[in-house]
Parts: sequence; C-alpha cells; structure tokens
Amino acid sequence: MGAYFPNSEAERSLKVLNATCGPVRGNIYQHGNQTVDGYLGIPFAKAPIGSCRYKKPVAADKWTETLDCYCYGPGCPQSGFYPCYDDVINPWPWPRGNIYRHGEKIVDGYLGIPFAKAPIGELQYKKPVPADKWTEPIDCYKYGPGCPQSGSFAALFKGVREFAEDNCLNLNVFSPRTKPTEFSKGLPVMVYFYGGGFEVGFSSMLDDYSLSGTLPLKDVVVVSANYRVGPLGFLTTGDEVSKGNYGLWDQTLALKWVQDHIASFGGDPDNVTLFGTSAGGASVDFLALSPHSNKMFHRFMANSGSAFCDFAIRPKHLQAKVFREFAKHFGYNGEDSQSLLKWYQNQETEKFTEVENFKRPASGFLSFVPNLDGDFFPKPLDELRKEAPKLDVIVTVGEYEGLSFMMNVPKGQPFNETVSLLFGEDMVNDVEENKKKLVELYMKDVDTTDKDAVMKRTVEFVGDAWFNIGILNTAKSCAKYGNNVYLASFDYYCKDGIDPPMAATLAFKAATHGSELKFIVGEGMGKFSPTEEELKVMDIMGTTVTNFAKYGNPNGKNVPEIWKKYNVDHPDRYFKIDYPKSEMRDNFQNGRLKALDEVNKSGKKYQEIVYGNKL
Repeated sequence: MGAYFPNSEAERSLKVLNATCGPVRGNIYQHGNQTVDGYLGIPFAKAPIGSCRYKKPVAADKWTETLDCYCYGPGCPQSGFYPCYDDVINPWPWPRGNIYRHGEKIVDGYLGIPFAKAPIGELQYKKPVPADKWTEPIDCYKYGPGCPQSGSFAALFKGVREFAEDNCLNLNVFSPRTKPTEFSKGLPVMVYFYGGGFEVGFSSMLDDYSLSGTLPLKDVVVVSANYRVGPLGFLTTGDEVSKGNYGLWDQTLALKWVQDHIASFGGDPDNVTLFGTSAGGASVDFLALSPHSNKMFHRFMANSGSAFCDFAIRPKHLQAKVFREFAKHFGYNGEDSQSLLKWYQNQETEKFTEVENFKRPASGFLSFVPNLDGDFFPKPLDELRKEAPKLDVIVTVGEYEGLSFMMNVPKGQPFNETVSLLFGEDMVNDVEENKKKLVELYMKDVDTTDKDAVMKRTVEFVGDAWFNIGILNTAKSCAKYGNNVYLASFDYYCKDGIDPPMAATLAFKAATHGSELKFIVGEGMGKFSPTEEELKVMDIMGTTVTNFAKYGNPNGKNVPEIWKKYNVDHPDRYFKIDYPKSEMRDNFQNGRLKALDEVNKSGKKYQEIVYGNKL
C-alpha cells in the first residue's frame, strides 16, 4: 500500500504493439538509463457476469482495434474484512501511503488526509465543513501542515514544522497489516487529540515512524487529527456573532470521518476509543459530554487533563472578555461584537503569538481556551454528564503535575502570590479569605525558610489547582452517573533515562505533566531514546492502553483485576503506575484535594461551569 517512487510518473506511448492478443498502446517508465514498457488492464477473460458468473473463466476474444492500456483496469468486487479496495463500496479513491516495517510486522500509514474544507475566507471563525470527495488518488506520504499556533509557546515550534491556515484540517491513519481473529468487524480504533493548552499543538508533534511502532503493533488502528487552536479555534464574542469552540467542532468532524471511513482502513467504527494528554485529555472529556459528539465513540482516556480542569474552560462572558481585551491591547477600540470579529479576521495569525505583555482579565496561564457556549455545550457539565451515553473511562495524572509549570511562577515568588495568580476574582468571591485558607492548608507544616520545601509545596499546589482536582472530579462525575471508571497516577520515572532538554529546567526529577505519553506513542515532550527498562514500561503501557481500547478494561479479558474500578464510596483510592510494580493505593495526592473541594463548593467559576449556578 506504499510506493517506492512516489514522484515518478509514466509517459503515455503512442506506439502500437501488435501483440498476439490484439494491438495495444501502453506506458513508458523511465528509470535512469533504463526503460520499461508497461501495458495495464489487458483483458484475458470475458466478463464474469450473466451466464459466466460463478463459472470457470472464458478466454477473451481477440480484438482488432488498438486498445489503450495506460491505466489499471477495475478490480473484482471485494468482500470480507477489507472492503476498502472495492471501487463500488469505497466512497473516494484510495489514498497512497507509507509502509512502516517493524521486524516482521508492517503498519500502513496515510498522512495528511483532508477531513474538512479549508477554514479560511467565509469559513474562518466558523464550524468546519466536510471536505469534498476527491476523484483522483491522493498521496498521503507526509504529515499535512498544522494549524497556525498562538500564545507564548508558539515560539518553540517556529521553523520546526509547517503551518498553514488553508489546509490544516487533516488527519492521519496508522493501520496494522493484521489478520484479525478476535475482531470480526475490524480492529479497535484509537483516536488521538494532541495537547498544548488549546493555544499550540499539531498531529505531527508525534514522529510517524515512532507512532507506527507502538499501539498499531498491538492490533489497533490509530488515528490522529489536527484541530484549530488559539483565536482561530476558540474566538468567542459571547453571543451569536461568534460562539467559539471551533476547535472542538473540528474534533467532532474528525470523529464523523472516522465513523464514515475507518472501515476502509481495517478499523471498526463500533469500537472507538479517544485519548489525549493535557488539552487533549480535556478535549476527549469535552467530546464525551457534548451531545454533538458523544455518540461517535465508546470509551475515552484523559491523561493530565479533563473537562473539569480549571485551565480547560471558562464561562462565555469571561472568555469573550479575554478576547476583547486582547484586541484592545493592540489598539482595537470598538464596542460591538461584529467589529470585534472583523478585527480578528483582519489580523495576521502571527499577532496571536504576541501575548508576552498582555494582561489577561482571568486567572491562570492561558488566554485562548474553550467556553461554555450554550451550543457545543448546551447545558452545564453536570447535566451533560447525566444525559450522556455510558462510557468506559480512564483518567490519570502525573505524580507531580505542577512540576512542568513552574516556569509560569516567577522565581522566588511568595506562595500567597502564586495562590492569587490561580484564584482571582473570576474564580472566587472573597479572594483574600480564600487565599488565607489555602496558604494555611498548604503551608501549615512547611518551614518557609526552606526554599526546597516551599518549592515542592508550590509544585503540589499548582498541580492540584490546575490538574489533579479536575481529574478527580471527572472520575467522580463519571462514576456518579454509571460509567465504568479507572483512576491512576503515573509515578514512574527512570533515573537512568535520557531526559528531553526541557527537563533541565525542572526543580527536581519526577514523573510530571504528560510523562506517560512517550510510553504510549513513543514520543512526548521531545525525542525519546528509551533504556531497556523504559522499553519494558512501554510494553506494559501499550498493553494496558490497548486492553482498554479492545475490552473497556485496562487489565484485559479474563485476567485478575489488578487495576480496580473507581468507586465513589472510596474517592481517594487509585492505581499507582510504576515499575517494577503497579498497585492499588489509598489517599490520592496525599489527601490534599479536600481543600480544593471546599473552594469549589463556593467557587464562582466552578459552580457556573459545572452546575449553572451564578454566585
């Protein structure tokens, strides 16, 4: 299904060869100094239809007129597990892709398949529109461009990958050449959405060869898809002019594509699992909540992010204010929504990376995120969860989630100021009283002159406030309404491993935000060169994750339940993922999250997003 010379084209010959079967014209294939003549689609038998159907073939009659043999003739109608080759069944010509060899196993990869029309012109700041069917085979040998990046992290990727607004809504499929025995309808499908705080991210963040050598080798089809980020993906004016959440609608359309076409790649549309890390984790939880998307898959895995995480979503009026203030920061002086939309339409996408001096009127570290829009999310999250289809769910955190985000905390900043950064007046009614309580709870047993102790407690607080409490609340929410839930903490860290350059900036070495990703797909925050021990962990994680995709149970089928389901009667019980031993534990995040539970009970933003209560 691949091609060794994807850029070579045959030349049509006008010379007639008077063959014994009849005169034919064919192609000229030039390879350096050598030439090959090719004649395609020569009939050797009469049509096997009518009285010849279900009979031995009958030799074709000799023809007298010249026959043009420039193109392959049609294949015979297909059957069984791989309907994709049937020209009648297949809704569009088959794409040409790559062959990835891993020992004796082969994975076919198709990169950059368009699933939506270019989101430009009249389609900019709009819900995506499905791509038109194409009539000629398309070459899917390399990743398509990512959507334009935004925010402070965009600079990390400048010149590293290709970005373009006009053709960025594309996806990738990795399909193993496996003869299925257990799955008669096709292989289980896993759909990955990247993280990046909804401000950066693109599917080519994962090396295609590395990805092909992980999950697909365990007999699942893997799909990864681009979606719009930053203002292009989430601009809202807080009203009908621009509701935002276009990036989530992109993800939804990608899922529709999977439902319509994944059978052509050997996948089962009735066995689809979503997974993602950070904003990708929040995304798959959002997709499980929205009635526009939650019937197109059957389970999800949210790592280091979920719909209940503070970073992931804001009320529409607050997020609209952020976008309005950003425009004013660059000279916009209008007051109505139409003029604000026009301002964004007139900007070069580079403008959306200039956030260094922008003072956002909202807590946290991110500017451009989803909002509770009344459309993609027609109701508050608790109501949506209650009404959503029942799913199998995995939610995980890294042991020290906040470790990766200390770059956002000024060095030497007093702990109480960090609390203020995360819990401003948009979050709680009484900022000072809330700050006092949290400082007391987190610092009560810490020597404030011990910089390392203060640093560690700050790491714990940032991780708790931004990720851990949200992940735990997603577990509680899903279990409360009858979903099968598995909660875990990924605590494995290899001291002998080679860390990516970013790790040098961390306050100490431990499992952190997104640490699990490289053990699932072969890459995470940079190149991954695993040790022998890390390869063993990769195999364990790959088996765990694909067990979940296949059976809805990370333990597998008909095996001891080492990782037990989450139970709201024991809300702090979780599975500790480590090496050489993983096991069930009590006291999730050392019980610290009870403090944030109390904050949420009277938290303005939390109550509005989750329950629709305006305090």
